Amino acid sequence: MPKPREERLVAICFLLLAAIWGYLTLQIPPATVPGTPGPRFFPWLLVAGLVILSLVMLGQSWQQPAREKKVKAGASEAKKGIDWIGLGTLAMFFVYIWMVDLIGLRWGTLVMMPFFLFISFRLRNILEIALITVVLAFGVDFIFRVLLKMALPMGSIF
Repeated sequence: MPKPREERLVAICFLLLAAIWGYLTLQIPPATVPGTPGPRFFPWLLVAGLVILSLVMLGQSWQQPAREKKVKAGASEAKKGIDWIGLGTLAMFFVYIWMVDLIGLRWGTLVMMPFFLFISFRLRNILEIALITVVLAFGVDFIFRVLLKMALPMGSIF
């Protein structure tokens, strides 16, 4: 587990990154179509999320007890070697991007999400995997198409 001082440094770096990202987001032109979120909307969501998570990390680094037991160096170090699950997740992400371009966001999510849940999140319950996949794919589709009235990628083969 990282020391509180290291966590504070990382949180401050993330806050600086959010400030730079926010400044760059201000350079994006505002919405030209009334009633739509505009091109600044999603970058501002990411900035807000980064700021909130950085502040939580900063707050937690000050709340850690001073008498925390120290873990032996051998036990606290991560396993050495190749992280095959991480590499598999990265490869699946690139396949997912390709699938979204090929068959669209909804169907790409329906195809790839079970693999993500099984390999990366280590879910083994088939019903749980199916439920999460369907809710995520159609929920995102509903939010963007119906509520926000934004077009999502349909895929090049459709």
